[in-house]
Amino acid sequence: MAPFRSVLALAVFLSFSQSIFSKDIIYAFRDVGMPKNVGKDGMPRKEKMILIGETMLFDKVKPIEYDGKYKSFELGYDTRPDIVTVKVHYDPGIRPGQILYLIEKDFDHETFKDGSIVGQIEVKSVFQTAFIGKQLRGVGYLSMAKDKVLTVAYPISSELTGPALVERKKGDYHFTRDEIPESIQSYRKAIRLDPLSPVPHYKLGMLYLNEAGVDSKEPICSGILPMSAGAEFTSAWNKKSRFDSDQDLLRFTREYVSFLNCKADQAPSFAKGSNVPEELLKAQEVARDGFRLAKTDYELLLRSAETYYKLYFSYSPSKKPKTASAPEEDPKLRNRQEKSWEIAQKLLKEASLDNITDYRIHRLTSLLYGKRFLELSGGSKSATLSEEANFLRSKALESIEAYKLHRPKTIAGDKDLLILEKEL
Repeated sequence: MAPFRSVLALAVFLSFSQSIFSKDIIYAFRDVGMPKNVGKDGMPRKEKMILIGETMLFDKVKPIEYDGKYKSFELGYDTRPDIVTVKVHYDPGIRPGQILYLIEKDFDHETFKDGSIVGQIEVKSVFQTAFIGKQLRGVGYLSMAKDKVLTVAYPISSELTGPALVERKKGDYHFTRDEIPESIQSYRKAIRLDPLSPVPHYKLGMLYLNEAGVDSKEPICSGILPMSAGAEFTSAWNKKSRFDSDQDLLRFTREYVSFLNCKADQAPSFAKGSNVPEELLKAQEVARDGFRLAKTDYELLLRSAETYYKLYFSYSPSKKPKTASAPEEDPKLRNRQEKSWEIAQKLLKEASLDNITDYRIHRLTSLLYGKRFLELSGGSKSATLSEEANFLRSKALESIEAYKLHRPKTIAGDKDLLILEKEL
């Protein structure tokens, strides 16, 4: 009797294991009634996907988890996103941030036997339970789709994300050992295996900057900026929705803003008729994304302040030649210049609340207030200057002294500050 029980238990275990680790391929259809999703044969385009599980439980995200945005229901409609619990049958390496698709199965349908995509979720957590096994929770706006049991799948193109992650880790390992060719090779292979991942591009960009001797944390752009780093950062930005975590995306935004600031100095590009580097406008956009994740991130505050300081000069009406056909542009530029100065000042004040001993803060504060003083006073040091001009001058001189006090001996002095101090 005992051997029979053992065989039975083994059979149950094998059956269970097969359901958990076997891989089933299905085909999913997007908006089958839309002309753009119909092929030449008149049939809806199908997308090959891997089945990973099925939905178990639907609920609404708690208002507190979404910063209280959904606490008000004056419209009479619950606008909170849905949170769904999924029983996982096959796990190829699911991770938070991954996008999964909900498929409505219809076994009686003769043509579209695999089903249509009726929703998508972003994975928030993956966990193991004692009785049901592996599960995951995801968030999305599912409307009426949650009234049915749905299968959950992801595109077949994501099947190699696991091997891609291994190659990425190999690249990190080689980089720490200063094995640059091997590191580049591993990162490139990770990109080939998982073309939609931004991380290998980000890692390659940082590697190229490091090899060129460019330190993104330093306020003065040193070394020749490699354009290969810019290409990798651009690719990572275009794929930003696939970052493994918000923290990784935040780190990337810091580095990308610094890179764009540096490029605006070394090799700026301009739109027709504009004196504002396109890199600075892009840095604004990147910084906004970073601040959505962390409004008080110190490094992002500091690097964004550098962006707006540069914009302050780029918007100077004196830089743009006046024409009879566009006399109204000067007030617009002046307004943008004033706004850039105000934002740079605000960002520096917020950053100083975290670390008043950082010499980079005092350097940028000196330049911001000093250049503003010179613009208002025309370089005059007369006693009849306005109260605002005197305040700007004293603030700039005070910040220069703080810069000298806190600047590490290993860091060369800023030539712009030496010139500014003489002018003040």
